[in-house]
Formats: sequence, C-alpha cells, structure tokens
Amino acid sequence: MFDSSAPAAVDTAELRKARGAFFTPDSITRYITNWAIRTSEDSVLEPSAGDAAFLVQAVRRLQEVGASVPRVDGVEIHPHSARVAHARVKEAGGNPNLIVSDFFLVEPEPRYSVVIGNPPYIRYQDFTGESRTRSRAAALKAGVALTALASSWAAFTIHSALFLKPGGRMGLVLPAELLSVNYAAAVRQFLFDRFRSVELVLFTEQVFPEAEADVVLLLAEGFDEGPTDHATIYQAQDAEALSTLSGPLTWTPLDPAAKWTGVLVDPDAIEPLRSLKASGHSPTSKPGATPPSEW
Repeated sequence: MFDSSAPAAVDTAELRKARGAFFTPDSITRYITNWAIRTSEDSVLEPSAGDAAFLVQAVRRLQEVGASVPRVDGVEIHPHSARVAHARVKEAGGNPNLIVSDFFLVEPEPRYSVVIGNPPYIRYQDFTGESRTRSRAAALKAGVALTALASSWAAFTIHSALFLKPGGRMGLVLPAELLSVNYAAAVRQFLFDRFRSVELVLFTEQVFPEAEADVVLLLAEGFDEGPTDHATIYQAQDAEALSTLSGPLTWTPLDPAAKWTGVLVDPDAIEPLRSLKASGHSPTSKPGATPPSEW
C-alpha cells in the first residue's frame, strides 16, 4: 500500500524516460475516461498511475455520474510519483488507493469494471533482466507468449486486462507498434479473442514528440465476451481534435494476429490488390513497398 508519510524521492525527465513514463495530455485522459466510466458504480484501476492524470479525470467523471467521494485504485512503481498522485486525487475530491509496486508483481483479480491508463513504453533493448522475466510471466497467465523482442507495453496490456470483470472496459494509450510490429501479433490476437468490441483512434500527428513514437488509443469493451471479427477505426489530427473525430470505419482483418497496417489504407483501394494476390498475380514490387503478404 502507499505510505503517505514516506520521504519524497527525486524525479527527473531522464529517470521518467528510463522507466517509460510519458505524461498524457488532458484531452486524451478526458476522452478515454469519459468513454470508459459510465455509472457511479464503476470500479476503476490505473495500472501505471504516474502523477494521477487518469485518476484525477476518473474522480471528475465519477462525480459527474453521481458518485460523491469516488474511490479510485492505482499502481505506481515510483514512490515520488505515487506521492504526487495520492495528493492530486485527494485534492480532486477522491479517495485514492495507491500501491507502490512493479505492476507485474501485483496478482490480477478480476474485480474492476474499468482499466485506464498510459502503459510505460520501454523498448526491448532496455527492457531486460527481472523486469522482462516478470512481464512475460504475467502475460503467460493469460495464455499469451511474448517474444524476447517485445517492448514493455505489450505485456502491460495483457496483464491489465486480467484485472477486468467480465464485460469490463479497457482504455489505453499504446504505441502505434500495436498495428505493425511482429512481436505484437499475440497482443492483437488476444484483443480480438477476449473482447466483444475493439475501437482504435489513430492520429495523423505525433502526440508525444518526446517519446519519438506514434500512438493509438485502444478502447476495448466486453472483456471475456469475445471474440470479435472487426475493429472500429476513428482518426484525429492530434490530441486536441478528439472532439471532431473522422470515421467510423469498420475494418475486418483476414487474420487478427497479422499486421493491422490495413487500417491505414482505404478498403476500396486495397481490395483489388487482395483480389490480384488471390488470383496468383502480384503488383510490381518497388523499393520500400509493403509486400502483399502484409496487407
């Protein structure tokens, strides 16, 4: 549990980057929280609480739907950030329940209707040793075997889902690697297998320039009520444009585990190419072109 009397620790931008912590714009935390929390009875977990950007929004949203002093739960590995989070939730009128721990050491209990957050993003080159071992063991509890090339967010996504009640909702900020890298195949399959509905919000501009990575918003609903055969796709220019999304586009992959780069291509344009491939003909290859097997 969080000890509010513990001495403060120093935090720096370099330390935050090393543990994959990139603070989320209010427009994104508000959008995800409004989508995920629907009644005053919703129980909420933020698995990487940071300075409580999501938890403060959760308190606001729970108050909007009728809760008086909402309890919100969080896990945070960094004691100083947990201290800040605790104070901010109290100031917002909530009842914070924070655990200082590596999230992968927290045994999942399926008791939350809502899991929201921005998982840490640590590339596989820096995600080593006991942290990697614990993350892969956590994913295996859900029957998901991740490769040694997986970045931290992949196991975090799987482990987060295991805290949901049947029918629960999960809203996460994830690297756009979810759509395109080979190591995320098991995550893509898991989402389609275990959730009734999968929605994605794509951005045309970078939301976290300091992270040097594009992101997507994952909105997955109906845990343990899957599978689904399609995803619903929306698009925004940037975080401030979430109130004016374009879409929706319903996208049905041939194989959920395969790369989801097809969501970035107009289906009317890609269908003739699939037809050519099925007939044994392939378009002329050009340097840098995406091979037909990855559409």
